[in-house]
Amino acid sequence: MTATVSRPSEAPAPQPSGGPADRTTQGAARIHDALEKITHPRRIDPVLTAVGISSWVAFGVITIAVPNSAKLSLRDVDAVENTTAFTAIVGFGVAAVAGVTWLLAARPGRVGAIAGTRVSRGAAWLLGSGLWAIFWQLSTAKTQILATPYFAAPQQIFDRLWNDRGILAESIGNSLLLLTVGFVAGLVAGLATGLVIGWWQTANYWVHPILMFLGPVPALAWVPIVFVLSPNATSGALFLIALSVWFPITVLTRSGITSVPRSYYDVTQTLGAGNRFLILRVSLPAALPSIFTGAFMALGASFVSLTIAENFGVNSGLGWYLNWKKSWGDYPAVYAGIVILIVICGLLLSALFRLRGWALRWEKDVTRW
Repeated sequence: MTATVSRPSEAPAPQPSGGPADRTTQGAARIHDALEKITHPRRIDPVLTAVGISSWVAFGVITIAVPNSAKLSLRDVDAVENTTAFTAIVGFGVAAVAGVTWLLAARPGRVGAIAGTRVSRGAAWLLGSGLWAIFWQLSTAKTQILATPYFAAPQQIFDRLWNDRGILAESIGNSLLLLTVGFVAGLVAGLATGLVIGWWQTANYWVHPILMFLGPVPALAWVPIVFVLSPNATSGALFLIALSVWFPITVLTRSGITSVPRSYYDVTQTLGAGNRFLILRVSLPAALPSIFTGAFMALGASFVSLTIAENFGVNSGLGWYLNWKKSWGDYPAVYAGIVILIVICGLLLSALFRLRGWALRWEKDVTRW
């Protein structure tokens, strides 16, 4: 009787990294992650949310109930007492908005889903900001551990924002006008330069070395030359802002265009596309991720150039306001101006994120930030 020997089946040959099997695995993982988000949405942590709301309630109670430090100067005492009630209302208001949003999260439908997402994502930030507000209040107005005039209580900042509301509104308007005109001018110039040197090799040969040497020079270094050659301070400020925007937009536009796969051009040329179509409908759309990266970098650089330019001859604007108040030693007003700058920069960045999300919705799973 002959024994049958069974041989083990041969294992399949391993696929190289980046091959069809690897791509299939990545696609399956993405599908699994998407289904997981739908079937198991982010859950609300009731303890974390409740403690976060309680921290802001505690901030309001501390603002009203705890007596102010006896070390405050007479001017600081007036500023703190004038806005104590408003500061407490702000704390209670934040807690009330968070509580109402938490209640709306229990409702079915789109409103409940949006509210639930807000609460689940923002609970840690709610608690962290509430604890920071309590520390800020206790260490300044209540104990003077962080002493005036170099550290300001929340009430002092609200007091300056209210008392200087007229000049602050004018400064915000002038700064936004300068920033908008300078940013748009730098954006257009950067897109044009990046497109030219990214598309034509002759232009890239001559312009790119100059760009690498002159582009990284900070805007502050150009101030003596710009304000001497400019006919007025406003045009000099606009040039500095546009210059700070032009460099990152140019570099990232060129990088995006040169990294477009050659196969894109081959396919469209096979279908009869000309150079204009290749530039406007192939190169620029494919380079949009890089262009938006340059826009984020340019927005931060434009704010730096704005505050620098407004200190040299421009008689209005947030940078001018900060320098003016610093010269008088009014540090609460300086902090108030900084708060406004933070809010404006945050709003503009958020708007740019939304614009990028809409413009690049076709590659939603590719863009990671």
